[in-house]
Amino acid sequence: MTGSGSIRVSPKPERVWALLAMLAGLLVVLVEIPAALASEGTYSFTHQSISHLGMTGCGDWVDTDDPEDVCSPAHPLVNAVSILSGSILAVIAFVWHDWIAPTVWGRCGSFLLAAGGMLLAATGMVPADIDLTLHAVFGFGGAVVQNLGLLAVGIAVLRWPEKRWIGPAEFGGLTLGLAAFGLAGTLLMSLPEGWNLPVGLIERTASYPFLAWFVLAGWMQLRDAARRRRELEAGA
Repeated sequence: MTGSGSIRVSPKPERVWALLAMLAGLLVVLVEIPAALASEGTYSFTHQSISHLGMTGCGDWVDTDDPEDVCSPAHPLVNAVSILSGSILAVIAFVWHDWIAPTVWGRCGSFLLAAGGMLLAATGMVPADIDLTLHAVFGFGGAVVQNLGLLAVGIAVLRWPEKRWIGPAEFGGLTLGLAAFGLAGTLLMSLPEGWNLPVGLIERTASYPFLAWFVLAGWMQLRDAARRRRELEAGA
């Protein structure tokens, strides 16, 4: 089913994939709230790294010029959500590879998104206080891959409108906007630590667009599925 205001049916079961995409994307963000509330001391979403919520130990953490007291009793939940949600999003990205757009750009974008999901899962498997270097590689590499995936998907949706299978044309522009936002955050992540930038805000700028895209794509599928059902019932 195609057209300027419709979404082509994704692989069955359509509603299951859509709901899983929305839940997985939302969980990664929402789990930070109880984890931050459970943290011993004050956790700053602006100035502290997301990784602090997943650290397995407590004490002064020195990854900047100013040591920070880090203790996250909810770290098992945070890491489990990263592993589970990242794995789910990786599978969904593969499942959706032709639904996004049956072109080289579309499939490249889906594979990059899948790799981004796997790297998200890897950050939960290797907390920063277990292996900082590996965790940083997974985290920064994931941000790069995820946002390049969004960029490829946005190009695919806008460049081949006759093959556009993922919602109204505006969704392609929104996808490119999310990619640009995420890539800007990724670039800021690579700047020297001595600049004293708000690490937490920058990390979320780099990582949230990937999650937001899956939430939006899943919501659009559910909305379109409901509209098709109403049309079928009206025509019966």
